[in-house]
Amino acid sequence: MVFRPAVNLVLLVLIVLLGAALVFLTARRATRRSFIDILRRSMILAVVVVMGAGPSIPGEAEEVTSSLEVYFVIDRTGSMAAEDWDGTKPRIDGVRNDVAILMSVLTGSRFSIVSWDSNAHTDMPLTTDASAVQAYMDSFDRELSSSSQGSSVNRPAKDLAALLAKNKERHPQNLRAVFVFSDGETSNQDHWSSAPAGDESDWDQVKQYVDGGLILGYGTPEGGPMKVLRLRSEGTQSGGEPEYIRDTSQPGNPVAISKIDEAALKAVASRIGLDYVHSPDKSAIESHARSVLEGASSISETRNLQSTYRYIIWPFALILGALLAWEGATLARRAQQLRNSHAI
Repeated sequence: MVFRPAVNLVLLVLIVLLGAALVFLTARRATRRSFIDILRRSMILAVVVVMGAGPSIPGEAEEVTSSLEVYFVIDRTGSMAAEDWDGTKPRIDGVRNDVAILMSVLTGSRFSIVSWDSNAHTDMPLTTDASAVQAYMDSFDRELSSSSQGSSVNRPAKDLAALLAKNKERHPQNLRAVFVFSDGETSNQDHWSSAPAGDESDWDQVKQYVDGGLILGYGTPEGGPMKVLRLRSEGTQSGGEPEYIRDTSQPGNPVAISKIDEAALKAVASRIGLDYVHSPDKSAIESHARSVLEGASSISETRNLQSTYRYIIWPFALILGALLAWEGATLARRAQQLRNSHAI
């Protein structure tokens, strides 16, 4: 048996001091009869102190956790609105589609979502709640057009490396898979004084923490236009016509066209040591996800023994109840004796 205080230690000390003072005052006028009272009240105090000290029996319990950490690293810059994924659909729709494919294969894993626009953000820390991840992705969208500060596929690398390092320190036995979703485009370098772009070599820091994953590319060499995203409306002008982002660097401000940069994406893949797949390609994505599972040891879950403690209070509660009943009966009997002798 061990003791794990069930109440604040300061409160426990105050109880001891107060109880000891009451017992001492009783002892000062002790007689043969009151000696039993002192003993009984001392026992009451002792039982209360023992209960407050938290008598416990140590044991072990199984904590079930996933051994695979999956990181979805998603580009949400304005270019991900370009309408050239699987025909004329926005690239961000392709990201939602591919995340759903991966989650259907990587069941039982712990998922985290990291996105980047002007900066990198951890939108969702590691969780086994797949429904929460899916609900988040259902509402996921790219950044507001008014706040866009350009694109760079290297922007999240340093923050991702720091996150992976922290989680590896906390759970060194886990495996980590990284899936990067981007069009690889680099644009608006003139804004980078306030939004650091990062460097391709920053991905070297990520490599040491990655056990698997995939780089997924979105868009076409021909490119596609991007609808404007505002806080209250999306891509519509006052007349109801779609409103697209304009290229103000060109004469006449034509509709801007975003094109995939597969060279940049393949460079990231090479730095991390992962394969590159151009989306949509469901079979290739599923195949890579399954290879992550097959390469993991005890991939679904690991069971780690955790120390537990079970409080043993009830025997002392019974003893305390008996002592209090004895005390009450004694006081009642003496009160009756005093009434009979007309002392009260």
